[in-house]
Amino acid sequence: MTRHGKIARLPHPIRELINRRLQNSDEGKEIVEWVNSLPEVRAIMDAEFASQPVSEMNLSNWRLGGFRDWEAQQEALAAVRQFGADADEISQAAGGQLADQLALCLMARIAVALQQPASGGDDPAGELQRLRQLCGDLVALRKGDHNALRLQIEREKMELELKKGAAEEAARQREIEEANKDPRDKAPTREMLEYIAKELHLY
Repeated sequence: MTRHGKIARLPHPIRELINRRLQNSDEGKEIVEWVNSLPEVRAIMDAEFASQPVSEMNLSNWRLGGFRDWEAQQEALAAVRQFGADADEISQAAGGQLADQLALCLMARIAVALQQPASGGDDPAGELQRLRQLCGDLVALRKGDHNALRLQIEREKMELELKKGAAEEAARQREIEEANKDPRDKAPTREMLEYIAKELHLY
């Protein structure tokens, strides 16, 4: 969701620090005073909000909106890191590629979704439907990996055949050149030089 409030308009590093301070349960008043003391924040407030500073109400609205989105994102990132670590540990022995690790992560996510009770705001059925869609994407990804690997093998095989053919052709050309070379162009051997010298009575 795109947000348009004062805090949403702040640079990402500042929003990140605000979220960290909210996560640490810092006082809203302290956060607001700190934010409004930053030159870059004052410049944005002057340019876009008629010089009105960030208020505690703005922070409260952010806590209920942008901050919750950030928390959900952090939880998702933590889950992905954990699943990724587990998948990496499992696949190290097999030398699995990215798609293999993603498959393991996805299976772990499906197992978690199956164990969740259908209560509260959770929607296991909806989560499973989303995971099924991810499975389809993953299948396409794995097919792409396999196709790319096959093409790479075929390309390497073709390059080897081309190199072999070029070497054989070069060898044939050398044989033809040697066969067609004029005997007079060949360097005389020592025996030939000695025979010529004797004939000329040089010895």
